[in-house]
Amino acid sequence: MNQPSLYGVAGLSTQIVVGIGLALVGVVVIVAALLARRRHRVVAADEHARHVTQLRRLLLRTQYDYPRPTLSDLVQCSRHEGLTIRLHVAGTPTELPDPVDLAGMRIIQEALTNVLQHGTAQATVVLTYRPDRLVLTVDNPLKGRIPGSRGRREGLETMQRRAGKLGGAVTAGLYQGGWRVHAELPFRP
Repeated sequence: MNQPSLYGVAGLSTQIVVGIGLALVGVVVIVAALLARRRHRVVAADEHARHVTQLRRLLLRTQYDYPRPTLSDLVQCSRHEGLTIRLHVAGTPTELPDPVDLAGMRIIQEALTNVLQHGTAQATVVLTYRPDRLVLTVDNPLKGRIPGSRGRREGLETMQRRAGKLGGAVTAGLYQGGWRVHAELPFRP
């Protein structure tokens, strides 16, 4: 009967120990990579939340400035917080009654905050001045996922309430692969 030599058993044991050691090193490397990736996501999420908070503070502060900035100024101001915004103004900008001006500011504020929170930090804002109404449109591409009907919709409800007090309306929803907020704020000239 052939019995394995002592060196053959020892060599096999060494190979097993080395194999287990290499597997453990691989596991440690994978876990370290996953932890680093998770940490990066947390840091990015914290940075994003900071930008959203700064934008919200900046936009709220501007409504109390005197003289109150125009709606175009408000959009320009938002660019300082990491938003890329294309602004189009149609019609002749006129001095708006205070309730319409304030409602317009708050609707733009909410829409741009949502752009930063849910979109790609890019938006197109169209301000249309008509003789009897202000029409605001904010379009932005989405980050790949389409928002569901579930979840909090406080911002939309607040915008609708503000417009409703003036006899106007706000709609928001999917539009050409992105999201659109559209508001009409009537006033008497």
